[in-house]
Amino acid sequence: MDIASEMVYPLLPLFMTGSLGLGKEIVGLVEGVAEATSSLFKVAGGRISDRIAARKPLLLAGYGTPALLRPILALATASWHVLAYRFLDRVGKGLRTAPRDALLAEVTPKGQYGRAYGLHRAMDSVGATIGPLLAFALLPLVGFRGVFWLSAIPAALAVLVIVFAVREKGGIARPLPPLRFSNFSPQYRHFLLVTGVFTLGLSSNAFLILRLTDLGLSDAQATLAYTGYNLLYALSSYPLGLLADRFGLRRMVAAGLALYALVYLGLGLSSQAWQGIALFGLYALYSAAFEGSSRAYLATLIPPTEKASAIGFYHTLMGLLLFPASLLFGLLWEGFGAPVAFFFGSSMAAFALLIFLQGSARHKLPVGLP
Repeated sequence: MDIASEMVYPLLPLFMTGSLGLGKEIVGLVEGVAEATSSLFKVAGGRISDRIAARKPLLLAGYGTPALLRPILALATASWHVLAYRFLDRVGKGLRTAPRDALLAEVTPKGQYGRAYGLHRAMDSVGATIGPLLAFALLPLVGFRGVFWLSAIPAALAVLVIVFAVREKGGIARPLPPLRFSNFSPQYRHFLLVTGVFTLGLSSNAFLILRLTDLGLSDAQATLAYTGYNLLYALSSYPLGLLADRFGLRRMVAAGLALYALVYLGLGLSSQAWQGIALFGLYALYSAAFEGSSRAYLATLIPPTEKASAIGFYHTLMGLLLFPASLLFGLLWEGFGAPVAFFFGSSMAAFALLIFLQGSARHKLPVGLP
């Protein structure tokens, strides 16, 4: 599925600003609505999965929906067409995320969460490396719309893999008590605060691609740079997951926040294409260090009986914050220039790191957990 998604994703901002003539604030609006939609459905997907004590049906619905939506994008002629595609695509992502992460935690021994989630991110990024490479090769031959049509092929194959290859442990369907924020541990709530502050300074990767073109790369070169980002992400995710298991998930989360702040500071200061490419490489290391370890860390803070619900609640809150974050980033770029937007992202990551380090000194994980 990531091959299919990443054949489309790096081309979308270029398609919107180039072929459709839309402004960067519209890119921010589309991405913000898309991520907020995904998040609203993450908590629903998690609760449904816990309620029926099954993960696979939600995976099938979540991965199958985007596979059917490629014609909307391939035939798009206006901004609302792209918005409709991203909205429906993110509904599918929302339904599948929490059940998928919960399934991964359920089949992983304690003490190996870092490497398990690191492997997941690595395999995710392998697909995300192949996808932009295919897009880069096909774009001169078939154009944006042709690439969008062809992305339906790997999407359909992904659905077949779920049907015939995914296995899960059986469970018993049961009613669940109301989902209450106060029922979760102080460590879980503190981590929500940290990632909430951090998310307000996040931007869609679409803006990093636009920054590369802003620094002088062509559309095809920016797509190739994004391929390199995914390749480095894939190669480093599992080793960094092993490192997180050995030295601590909290340390790896802190390192990821610090690296993000430095990368965004650098992107704000950059004036040449090679600087943007180098920082994109460092951004891949941030992604590998933070995304896998933050999910693994989260898995240590939640109760087993409502694992998908807690994961879904976390992703929902973060995704809802991505809407104002993406829109704000686009408005800052349009109104004050790219440096101001990236400086804002850097400062929010540094603030989140400070809160995380202060909270880590007060809260301790349960015995036996990293």
